[in-house]
Amino acid sequence: MAEELTLQKETGMSFTARLAQALRRSSSLQYGVQLAAALLLGLALGSVLILWVGENPLEVYANLIEQAYFTPLGLMIAVQRATPLILAAAAAGLAFQGGAINMGLDGQFAVGLSVAGLAGVLMPAWMPPWVRLPLIFLLCGLGGGAAALIPALFKRFSGVSEVITGMIANLLIPPLLSSIIFAFPLLRAARGAASSGLPAESTLAHFADLPLGGIGEGTKANVGILAAVAVVLILGYWMRRSKTGYEIRMTRFSFSLSEFAGIRANRMFFLTMILSGAIAGMAGATEVLGTWHKLSMGTLSSVGNRGIVLALVGGNSFFGGMLASLLYGGLEAGAMNAGWFTSVPRPLIDILVQMLFLFAAVPSMRRFFTGSGSGDAENLGGRFLTGRR
Repeated sequence: MAEELTLQKETGMSFTARLAQALRRSSSLQYGVQLAAALLLGLALGSVLILWVGENPLEVYANLIEQAYFTPLGLMIAVQRATPLILAAAAAGLAFQGGAINMGLDGQFAVGLSVAGLAGVLMPAWMPPWVRLPLIFLLCGLGGGAAALIPALFKRFSGVSEVITGMIANLLIPPLLSSIIFAFPLLRAARGAASSGLPAESTLAHFADLPLGGIGEGTKANVGILAAVAVVLILGYWMRRSKTGYEIRMTRFSFSLSEFAGIRANRMFFLTMILSGAIAGMAGATEVLGTWHKLSMGTLSSVGNRGIVLALVGGNSFFGGMLASLLYGGLEAGAMNAGWFTSVPRPLIDILVQMLFLFAAVPSMRRFFTGSGSGDAENLGGRFLTGRR
């Protein structure tokens, strides 16, 4: 004991703290090795497909990377594609950190699309953009959070997994939104106007329209990327430094022990799902206000599902999910351009990109489902149903 106290004075760190730090480093190293192995396996399988069509895998991959990250056009397309994905990955990662799986991200994203389009048209003309735009993002967040409340309520009161109800909500929300909009003449007129184009004061500027020396020409990359990065940084700080963030993370490890320690596990579950849905709704706002400057439900292209995969690729961390989103956006840009320089069909290049990220998500997926959690999350709507909340 005396030796430990002496060592603690010399190092400024207790034995348990040093042990926890060593375990974290070991876990990170193990995850890094697993991620590298998964990526190598994905590259190997992709190489087989490339050889099958008679191309050199090294040349195809080199061309893909060059077009993605070493050309101005590729970088700006990467920013454009990554902007909503950064928020979608953050939404999925927040749910994962709270022990939930928010499979309803696409539906919440659709709510954000609709609210952004309607609010962009209906906001009074006298309202300045610095008030109007944050307010629209807030409304999109409220709409996405309300949509996420549906699977959370089913989990709480019936025990049905949020995975199932989230996927069902993805199918129901778009027609439900259309029914609500067409039931009110004002909303119906606003949707028609938003489909044609939003007022300039309700949009986020494209980089190509700013005096930046031609940066962003030929793309729809916009300043929404700054809002997405800001949300991720604030969310990461809040989760690590706040009492509520700590309680959300502890709830993921064990609902039972969290309840024993005085943490309201059900409340944390609801809060996690609502915040996750709110961020997904904001992702929809960046598409309407930033990318297209108009409302188009055709932009609903599995952003939520991709966000889940990218959150897993990023190790369920907000910064990792943001980096994975930027990498994915770049490879999508590379896939668009690489088809002009090789004889590999564009669909096959898309398959290579998707396969690479799916393999990269496997290690984090294994950690989430077989990690340190107690496995009692399924009891949230079951035996936790009648408890004090």
